[in-house]
Amino acid sequence: MFKRFLDWIHAKIYIDSQPRTGTVINEREVYWCSLGENVGDEENGKGDVFRRPVLVFKKFNNNIFWGMPMSTKSKESIYYMKVTLKDVEQSVILSQLRLLDTKRLDTKIGFLSEIDFLRVQDSIVDIIRFKR
Repeated sequence: MFKRFLDWIHAKIYIDSQPRTGTVINEREVYWCSLGENVGDEENGKGDVFRRPVLVFKKFNNNIFWGMPMSTKSKESIYYMKVTLKDVEQSVILSQLRLLDTKRLDTKIGFLSEIDFLRVQDSIVDIIRFKR
């Protein structure tokens, strides 16, 4: 598969150079997020700015958070959690949890229900504690 690393470098330079917008994030929210062109099986973004939906899992401050990419494709795996976002079934890719800067965020898409978010939290705790 062809990787677009040079395109991502240009997009990343542009994203990093932009001033902070003052976006206040909250846990459970889902945003379009520029994840980039990544190595191996790491989840990539798509399009010109390498975006995909990302769940704000844990907010540390208004600049950084733990996020997890989402996909409309579903896999039967302990590392994929099916959720509903705006009446559409999607998957949170639990194994792709990572620290992200809010500069990567674009448009807010919506938010997960409290029940789905609690299920995601419980699954992450189980994975960390090797209960799966």
